Amino acid sequence: MKDLGLASRCLGIEFHQDTKNHSVYITQRQYTEAILERFGMQDCKEVKTPIDINISLTKPERPNERLMQQYPYQRLIGALMYLAVSTRPDIAYAVNLMSQFNTNFTVEHWVAAKRILRYLKGTVNYGLMYQRTNKQLYGAVDADWGSNTVDRRWYSGYAFILAGAAVSWEARKQRNLALSSVEAEYMAISEATKEAIYLRGTE
Repeated sequence: MKDLGLASRCLGIEFHQDTKNHSVYITQRQYTEAILERFGMQDCKEVKTPIDINISLTKPERPNERLMQQYPYQRLIGALMYLAVSTRPDIAYAVNLMSQFNTNFTVEHWVAAKRILRYLKGTVNYGLMYQRTNKQLYGAVDADWGSNTVDRRWYSGYAFILAGAAVSWEARKQRNLALSSVEAEYMAISEATKEAIYLRGTE
């Protein structure tokens, strides 16, 4: 075996290590720039949020195969998914939301998905900074019970922080129905607790 020194890049993830200050910054700048160029958005106008909070997307009654063939929607969501699970928890909810329309989307969905690219354009340097702290692992969890008026499936999300940045996160639409916001909160806490038990077991 040969010691190649500190890792600088692996699987599209860039590592910037500062041994003096005991910190590691991971980002996917090059990967993000490649996505922007791949979908012709390298010169797009930036936005401050990955999704419009007032948007209300629904699935068409029937898929329009002819229209969907005109847009590389699934390829875009797949590319964004790798970002969302690797170094960009800030787009996890938006990507999860848009992935629900992979097999049935319209131009409106395509425009909403490209908004994530416009957000990435202005946040291309974002990443995760880990540095030595005296804080133990801690997490935050929340549930959104009432905003989905289409099928009433609720959303939940959590993030666990260690060394100053997220080490585990999730944002997803739940399969089961909750009869109240309290029930949704309890179920969200249950999911986060499972992850907490797993993470504490790996310390």
